[in-house]
Amino acid sequence: MSTINEVAVVILNYKSWRDTLNEIDMCHKEIGIDYENIIVVDNASPNESKEELEKNSQLGYRFIYSTENNGYASGNNIGLKYAFNNGYKYALILNNDILFNDKEFLKKLLEVVDKDNKLAVVNPDVYSPSGYLFNRDAKRPNLFDYTVGMYLYKKRGRNIQDIDKYGYVYRPQGCCMLVDLNKLNQVDYLDDSTFLYYEEVILAERLLNKGFRCACCTDTSIIHNHSTTVKSSFELNEIIKIKNKSFSYYLKEYRHYSNLKIKMCCAFNFLKEKCLN
Repeated sequence: MSTINEVAVVILNYKSWRDTLNEIDMCHKEIGIDYENIIVVDNASPNESKEELEKNSQLGYRFIYSTENNGYASGNNIGLKYAFNNGYKYALILNNDILFNDKEFLKKLLEVVDKDNKLAVVNPDVYSPSGYLFNRDAKRPNLFDYTVGMYLYKKRGRNIQDIDKYGYVYRPQGCCMLVDLNKLNQVDYLDDSTFLYYEEVILAERLLNKGFRCACCTDTSIIHNHSTTVKSSFELNEIIKIKNKSFSYYLKEYRHYSNLKIKMCCAFNFLKEKCLN
């Protein structure tokens, strides 16, 4: 049976060192993670993050400073590879804006991992502060789901077959996911060709190609408090541009869509982003 001591927590920081320190504190106090099992990677923040996180590492967590910001996937890979090379079996990839409401949270995720040796990633249900359940992405989206059927997919993607307090899903929730480091090493970790966005669906495809699966634990949940780090760093049109660049890369390299299909999907994605913002 897997234990909490086999888990490293990987937290990526960019400019928001106060949120990161708060997340470290919650990991320790609310879900029982020893400080020495927490790995914090700073993605070349252009503020005082490096100094503050380095200073507070006296708590016992491992601090790694990246001299370049090559994006979300690249930054997390630094922490994941460090965890793997230092003998951890699992890593909990965690945003620094996650709120816990279950002290047994990590134990429940590990129980799911132990039920199926093909599972590479497990995440909890993810809620907004207002109680909105984010899409579980249970089904692998097709062209219809990415275009005229995108709003129908909201319902289709939420429905999972609950087996025993968990269900299989297409892709994990990147804000909070427990990964099997050996399996992640086999797929060469996260694809760092993207700067931001669509890391989870790309990871899902890499895992599927190796016969691995992702799951959602329905017995526990977290609240994604959605910090403003990205929105404070980029204008809306730039965010949409970054999203569509990553989306196009995923559709071309992993779904092998034609240029026409990619343009259709990106057009609908642009409209969705404009409506949401």
